[in-house]
Amino acid sequence: MVEGAPWLQFLNSTKQTAPLGFIAVFDHRYRAAQAMARANKLINDPNDVVKELIEGVVETYPHLTYLDGIPEVKVILRADIKRGSYNKVAILSGGGSGHEPAHVGYVGEGMLTAAICGDVFAAPSVNAILAGIRAVTGPPGCLLIVKNYVGDRLNFGSAAEQAKAEGFKVEMVIVGDDCALPPPPRGPVGRRGLAGTLFVHKVAGAAAAAGRSLTEVTTVAKRVAEMVGTMGVALTVCTMPGQNPSDRLGPGKMELGLGIHGEPGALVADLQPVDSVVAHILKQILSQETNYVPIKPGSRVVLMVNSLGATPMMELMIAAGKAVAQLQIEHGLTVKRVYTGSFMTSLDMAGMSLSVLKVDDYILDALDSATQAPAWPAGVAGPRPSTTLPVALPPAPANLIPNPVRPQELSAQGRKLEVAIRAGAAAMLGLKEFECMGWISWRWRLWIHGAAAFERAFAAVDKYGGASTGRRTLLDAFLPASSTL
Repeated sequence: MVEGAPWLQFLNSTKQTAPLGFIAVFDHRYRAAQAMARANKLINDPNDVVKELIEGVVETYPHLTYLDGIPEVKVILRADIKRGSYNKVAILSGGGSGHEPAHVGYVGEGMLTAAICGDVFAAPSVNAILAGIRAVTGPPGCLLIVKNYVGDRLNFGSAAEQAKAEGFKVEMVIVGDDCALPPPPRGPVGRRGLAGTLFVHKVAGAAAAAGRSLTEVTTVAKRVAEMVGTMGVALTVCTMPGQNPSDRLGPGKMELGLGIHGEPGALVADLQPVDSVVAHILKQILSQETNYVPIKPGSRVVLMVNSLGATPMMELMIAAGKAVAQLQIEHGLTVKRVYTGSFMTSLDMAGMSLSVLKVDDYILDALDSATQAPAWPAGVAGPRPSTTLPVALPPAPANLIPNPVRPQELSAQGRKLEVAIRAGAAAMLGLKEFECMGWISWRWRLWIHGAAAFERAFAAVDKYGGASTGRRTLLDAFLPASSTL
């Protein structure tokens, strides 16, 4: 890793005596090495990433717009809201950028009315939050949903008080769903706000869309916040735009409870199979000793499997399947919905978080209700099937030759050949389609089912596999046999 200070000290110490050419070359090489040490990012100026993020979001989703004119005010809001005239409770949230799609991806009818963006991993300013409140809040008032971090609490709280002084109706719900930290006392602030916050967004947004009052929307938002627990595991630490990658977590290590801003977690351990990781996380969330969330055996729950930024969908789906099985078998819960994907990330951090929310009929209906928010997953609503479908097996092969012709008398060699042919034919007829796997095996299956002659088999292979003479495939070995026959 390039250390800037010693290089700069040496460079400064030689400026009075060294030739200018030497200084220029040395400085160029230092800057090049420093650039190579930075993580590769598809960005321009690191200071402009949030501004350019917002521009890209509104170009992508035509139902969204943003407040323009003051650089520190980075607010995305619904384009159909007219200032001061919105006749339903407005739902606002936000925080530091770098957690996309949170929170900009959850702006839309049926969810957030506006999202206030801070710089990367930094709370938005009081002025930005106040500008968002003024832009979307009508006579019914607004609810601020805030993740439990000191900067967010202070700035959203200050903006709320100023808005109240201006005559707006404002309520605030703080979400702290982290279950990784020790039980009370949990530090000066309490449990951190994580991906479970999105359940609060969705249910509060549904209540507001249904025309509920500010008091009613606030009450249901608090209820959801009290019934959700989240815990994460990180395999790498995220890299800030323009910064050098961190080597805090070495190969083969994982950190349980690592914060979404890179805050220290509860434990660094050797990487374990996903079964063990999921079991540990769920045990921590559902612990009766710590009592993070009031979830008891027999409860109905929904599960969120959330990528922290760089975890592929394959790994998330594996974790989802294991988590559902453990929730139902080990913990005696009924899983009503599963949300799997990237919902609240931490830039390019590899890892995942699991969120478990206790639900009732009202909350389940609110989660299933329609929304225009682009990042809320579609296709999840509805009952989960309780059974699987068996693989359809091919019909039993017909006996095409009821009376095969054979000589009355066979030599010893002939009898051996007959036994071998019958055994081979029986084995081939008994094969199931899914037992022929791999790029070589499916060619054999084409020969078995597609033709009685070599020529037809080769034609089928050429048609479906693109293989032909001279391409160094099995056909080069069998074509001479076909020509001879």
